[in-house]
Amino acid sequence: MKQLAKILSIILHPCFVPIYAIGMLMVTGTVYHYYPLRLQLYLLWAIALYSAILPILTVALLRRLHRLRGHELPRRYRPVVIMVVGIICYALYAFTMMKAPSLELFRKIAVAGVMCNIYCLVMLLFTRRISTHLTAMGAATAFFTMLNIAGEQTLFWVLIGTLLVSGLLATARLYLGRHRSLQLFAAYVGGFVVTVFSMLYI
Repeated sequence: MKQLAKILSIILHPCFVPIYAIGMLMVTGTVYHYYPLRLQLYLLWAIALYSAILPILTVALLRRLHRLRGHELPRRYRPVVIMVVGIICYALYAFTMMKAPSLELFRKIAVAGVMCNIYCLVMLLFTRRISTHLTAMGAATAFFTMLNIAGEQTLFWVLIGTLLVSGLLATARLYLGRHRSLQLFAAYVGGFVVTVFSMLYI
């Protein structure tokens, strides 16, 4: 059971959730499903680059540099570094998506990524613990909720699936002892609210 919880936490790592969300836009009956294949692959590559590849490589490089200097990056600073790297990468993604008006939704996704990382950073500074996993799932839930309200009815079952997976992930994080219930709740609600605000007003 513990192994299953670990696998679920890896599969639903915050770096990967945005990739899954955009991938769902491509395979369901939304307007993005009818984009040329080359454009679809570009959009998937862009989100993978800025949400996963660059952050992972940057954090790995920073850890390597600290080891070369003869000391480890203090454990309490690692989440802060990850959040700052995430903010920079999503800001770059937003700048990339600004080049075409038809990609406005993807710019909003990037802005939501920036705001969610800022939210996690603030929570880390005041509470020292926040679940980035549940923040990402709260953001994904808000994303699909907003699209359903906007009329994308083909994403209804995707929204239901996201809610169910969010519950499973929260259970896994509790089972692993990584967070308390209140931390998971604050992360999920925070990710949801921040994403709704970002998509409506930024």
